[in-house]
Amino acid sequence: MTPQPNATAGVPQASALPRMTATQMLVAGFVALVYWRSLYDTNVSPSELIAGIPAIVDLLEQMFPPDWSYGLTLGDAVVETLQIGIIATLLSALLAQQLAFLAAKNVSPHPLVYYPVRFVLTIFRGVSELIWALLFVVAVGLGPFAGVIALVIFCVGVIGKLLAEAIEAVDPRPLEAMTAAGASRWRVFLYGAWPQVMPMYLSYCLYYWDHNTRSAVVLGFVGAGGLGQQLDNSMKMFAGGEVATMLLVFIALVALADRVSAWLRKALG
Repeated sequence: MTPQPNATAGVPQASALPRMTATQMLVAGFVALVYWRSLYDTNVSPSELIAGIPAIVDLLEQMFPPDWSYGLTLGDAVVETLQIGIIATLLSALLAQQLAFLAAKNVSPHPLVYYPVRFVLTIFRGVSELIWALLFVVAVGLGPFAGVIALVIFCVGVIGKLLAEAIEAVDPRPLEAMTAAGASRWRVFLYGAWPQVMPMYLSYCLYYWDHNTRSAVVLGFVGAGGLGQQLDNSMKMFAGGEVATMLLVFIALVALADRVSAWLRKALG
């Protein structure tokens, strides 16, 4: 007789299905409780959002049609926004490279250097660039300089931390061979670790150039120059047409930065 195929072949049995342990169920219940409590404390209410849709529609009606003639006056603000992003990215990329060497455990010269630099990077990225901008607007006054400093500090913290962790994850064999040959820590980093992490470093820098271009607009709301400062002024004057024009210009600016970043990533890769 020809054996009949088993109809249940390939179908997972109930006993083969993964089961949650008591600990996993407890953790899942705790996470669900925290999530529910967070929704409750932050007043998340879909019904209120639905009820507010007419107000959103009314606001959009005030913004359209855009004031295209006003867009012709935004050239300086757009250029200033781009300049803030470019300067902040270049400075932060250079500084982050130096600090990442000191903050990577496998190439850092000493624990007394490693731990303080790690702590500094934590402070830099732990404070929002918006807060840094508020501090430096007080220190250096209104204008793009405060925005540049704020973005440099924040990006040094992020890029430095990411690059340091990438250095710690490199193949240790070239580093060990160079150390055994008597090379200094800096040479070990430059010739052993750097060639392995350079592609990631360039990727981080290009991403944060895109980030800095967008953030430069937001920082304008606290007086740090650029397109954001113009947008803040128009919003305070309830000039809906001007706001719509600037939002469209901002979207075009971000799209341009994204395309240029993708082109550079491809060219350098």
